[in-house]
Amino acid sequence: MRKEKSKESKLYKIILSRRTIRLFRKIKVSRSIVRNIIDSARLAPSSANLQFIEYLVVDKPSLNSDVFSCVKFGGYVFPRRVPDKKRAPSFYIIILINKNKSKKPDLRDVGAAAQNILLSLACFGLGGCWIANINRIRLRKLLKIPRHLIIDSVIACGPAAEHPILEERADKIRYWLDNNNRLHVPKRPLKEILHYNNFP
Repeated sequence: MRKEKSKESKLYKIILSRRTIRLFRKIKVSRSIVRNIIDSARLAPSSANLQFIEYLVVDKPSLNSDVFSCVKFGGYVFPRRVPDKKRAPSFYIIILINKNKSKKPDLRDVGAAAQNILLSLACFGLGGCWIANINRIRLRKLLKIPRHLIIDSVIACGPAAEHPILEERADKIRYWLDNNNRLHVPKRPLKEILHYNNFP
């Protein structure tokens, strides 16, 4: 029992400490780790168990540059949090929806899979940025993605080169950079969102 509690505690700490990472260290990540990360996404909950999600991993440097040209980082702090070549992601995970597997895909499946990816990245000491602002037409053409696969989102991945600071704030939603170029991320306090049993 003690070992189980210890494992739960480690996972809980990872969940609490995980933040979106937009600056990365230029270190190659092994494909065995990448496979484990995708495997965690594969095992995420799936509505009616339709399992319509597929994943395209891009880890070739020349193609990484192509993907980078198709995504936009950090809307609230753009362009100050756009990584340069030295701080670019090590690899990208493109989340795809297979139209042949589901006519009306439940996008909650994508959320569950993406969260598993982000938490698995953190478990392996890596960071990630889940991106929906994508030039999908250009990305499809560059990577020759078949038409039956819908490009849902992209997760930029790699070893973190920044450590965003969590702020308990009810009055802000925009993350910001301070004078030392540190990113601050506001989150609504728990007491504002937690309710028990019924409302008054």
